Amino acid sequence: MQSMKLIAILAMFSSIGVFAQSISLTVESKILGEERQILIALPDSYEYDEQDSKYPLVLLTDGEWHFDLVVEATKLLYQDGYPKIIVAAIMNNDRGKDLTPSHTSEFEYSGNANNFYMFITEELLVDLERKYRISNHRTLLGHSLGGLFAAYAMVQDSGAFDAFVAVTPTIRWDNFKILDDFTPKIEEKLAESKPSFFLGIGNETGAEREGVVRLKKVMETIHLAEFSYREYPMDSHVTVPWKAYFDGLRFVFHSFLIPVEYENIDFSNTIAYYDEVGTRFDYDKRVPQRILFNWGFSKIGDADKTEALKIFEYYKKAYPNVPIPYRTLGDINFELKKYKIAKENYEMAYNLFPNPYVQGRIKTLEELLD
Repeated sequence: MQSMKLIAILAMFSSIGVFAQSISLTVESKILGEERQILIALPDSYEYDEQDSKYPLVLLTDGEWHFDLVVEATKLLYQDGYPKIIVAAIMNNDRGKDLTPSHTSEFEYSGNANNFYMFITEELLVDLERKYRISNHRTLLGHSLGGLFAAYAMVQDSGAFDAFVAVTPTIRWDNFKILDDFTPKIEEKLAESKPSFFLGIGNETGAEREGVVRLKKVMETIHLAEFSYREYPMDSHVTVPWKAYFDGLRFVFHSFLIPVEYENIDFSNTIAYYDEVGTRFDYDKRVPQRILFNWGFSKIGDADKTEALKIFEYYKKAYPNVPIPYRTLGDINFELKKYKIAKENYEMAYNLFPNPYVQGRIKTLEELLD
């Protein structure tokens, strides 16, 4: 069984692609009166998945600095059971202009956040949704002035984003003016719409830290259903995105990691759990392969063949082009002396992924059934 499991592991990981190379897209913005370059990373399986497959969108500012970082984070998270994600990053033309909601002397052309937000919601998102299979769940990431812009986007109440990750946001901008936008009316609407919000900060001091702490208190007052605050005392303003973006994405998509107690209750509850998560994120509602693989073999190890059969039968129906469940069902039924069923499953496995192990089992069964 261990050798068969090893073969299954190799087959599974050889068939799992994560992300293809990035795509550079140019968007002609009438609102901004200029062209904007956008970097896109699609799941590597994008062209091979079902044509109705859709993926959550993660959009970030400061694309020239953080695009590769965020794509690498989504790769690692996917390997740990999180969803496939489309990443889009906006390259800067003038970040001091686009990411600030009001004008100050700090930047000559500051205060264009309203137009930049309109560009995103009325032009960019429309263009991305026309070109790619994006789900209804969107996350906005921003660092420093980008984090300030994320807070600004949150209070616009347009429903364009379901989650926000703000890393060391420059809340102190224009004497903390953004905090005035969190009016009782806006706070009430945020409590109703229930966006996820992750707020992270490095080893900032002075007004930079004060602004973030004050925003944290506002979020706690609103009582958002999903709010997380985290400090990174060992990281500077420059290095903190490496950790905070990763933690922020993990927080936004934490629902994809099923609570451990589900492993010990009826498998139908697991099916219902991922149906709900898939509905909420407008994503694949199937139980992920890693869950099926790990739990299925765990039940085999516990000699609970009844539950193992239930899991691998679901696996086979949910992922009909994957050889693992057929091969495993072949083994289980072989041990149960259900030779005809075992042979049928082995033959399906061999058609999908020929290998000597399965070929030998088929030959043995042919002799037994002769």
